[in-house]
This record gives sequence, C-alpha cells and structure tokens, in this order.
Amino acid sequence: MNLAFIRYFLAVAETASFTAAAERCRVTQPTLSAGIARLEGEIGARLFDRARRAELTEAGHRLLPHARTMVEAWQLARTESRSTRRARLLRLAIASTLPIPAALSWVASAQQRAGFDIEISEGTADAVADRWRRGRCDAALFPVRRPIDQAELVALWREPYVLAAATGHRVATRDRWSVKELAATPFVLRAACEAQDDLERLFAAEGVRPRTVLSSADEERCGAAVAAGLGVCLMPRSLLRPGLVAAEIRDVALERRVVLAWRADADGDLVQTLRETALAHPWPGRRAGDARLAFAR
Repeated sequence: MNLAFIRYFLAVAETASFTAAAERCRVTQPTLSAGIARLEGEIGARLFDRARRAELTEAGHRLLPHARTMVEAWQLARTESRSTRRARLLRLAIASTLPIPAALSWVASAQQRAGFDIEISEGTADAVADRWRRGRCDAALFPVRRPIDQAELVALWREPYVLAAATGHRVATRDRWSVKELAATPFVLRAACEAQDDLERLFAAEGVRPRTVLSSADEERCGAAVAAGLGVCLMPRSLLRPGLVAAEIRDVALERRVVLAWRADADGDLVQTLRETALAHPWPGRRAGDARLAFAR
C-alpha cells in the first residue's frame, strides 16, 4: 500500500474537499483523485461519497483511525532510524537536453533538505523515460512532448522551442521567420532534440533542406557553435544562454513539458521533498503559472 495514497485519503477526510486536499499535498487534483481511486481498489470499497462534499463512507470511517496510525508509525520509525542508518540512496536519471546546471542546483537543494546519497545518470529523454518505466531509477527528470497518464509524475514547466541565433546573426534582426526564408541559413543540429522529427517534416513539407554545419548530442557544444555565429538552432527556451537571441518560425508552435517522475514504491518522504523543491526551484525555462499545470496527469 502506497503511503502517499494514505496521505491523500487523510487530507480529503480532514478538508472534505478534493481540491483543498490536493493543495495541501502539493499535487494536482487528478493525481490525488487517481491515488484515492487506487487506494479504494486495494481496500475494495468506496471511501468517500463524492455526491455529498467528499464525506466519508462507512468504509472510510473504519479506515480513518488505521490510516492515522500508519502515518504516525511511519514518522516515528523514520525519526528513530535516521540516527543509526546510512543516508538513503537516490538513483536519479536526468535527460541531457535539460538545463543541467539548474538541475544539479535543484538536486543539491533537495539533498541539503532531506539528507540522501545520490547517484545521477544521464541520457536522452527517451532513454531516461524508459529507465523510469522499467524501475531502473528511483526518480527521473525529463521532457515529454505529450501528456503521460501516470500518478507518479508531476509537470514542472512548459516551454516552447525557439530559433536561437547569435546577437550578430541576421536571424536575430527579426522576431519571426518563415521556413522558406530560412532555406539558405546554416543550422546547428541538436542530435538529441525531442522535436527534431517534427522540424524535419516541417521543412520537408515546404521543400526546404537546411544545411547542417554541426550535428552533436552535446548541448554545450551546440550552444557554443550558435553563439559563435556558425548557424542557428532549434532549442527549448531553457537552453538559451547570454549572447543568444530567440526568434520564432512562423505558424509553428513546438513545445515540450518537463516532468519529474518517481517509482510507485519510492520513499514517500523523499518523493515529497523532491517534488516540493522541484516545484519551487527557479528553472530557467519556467514562466508564471507553469508550476501548476493541468497537464500533470
């Protein structure tokens, strides 16, 4: 039984509101509702009368004291064991197409707060997502292009892909360009870019085949090539650096969402720390309102 679901249950029982409970638990309402539904499936009975302001059913009233005892027992066990056990080990996978300095800064703040050992692995977005799905890491930070229907996940921010150019490049002189206007423009290709297939289809549909001056999976190398004026590059907003200007490709809206995901059986307190610190972290691609995305489920 997932302790997070027990916490969701207690929050709803104490607030008589799924909305207020979600805010207390710092998750979206769909995530909380899904957790309650899974708990009801394990119990084999409905716990709330949703037609009557989330009132407890008879089964809910029976579970309530046991749920409180479970949470209290867990908190006591955690307190007693912290003084004698080694620090918990967190195996974290991070997609290489994210702003790595910001990601490492977030990890450091979470580690300082919760006191855990860390093993970080890196890979493409698809590789990191696959590692998480297979249970080969405890938590994962990666971008997605489409929603994922999963309870153990929270969206941190949403950002567009922009056309990045050096300040002295001709592309930096305008805010918006058509595909055909970019036909003669050299491109720096981010080999691990999640939107690369979409970009290639977009150019092919217009009969344009851009010239590639550099193709690399190294984000630092790609950014340096663009900053040097060798070409322009499609990149997410969070990877822009000083000296680069963002422009748009006309009539094109490519974006991604960055999510934090964790194993269903992961340490509940550690997950809560990761989630809270990630939501509060000043990610470079985030804008106002991104912290609470309806997409999170």
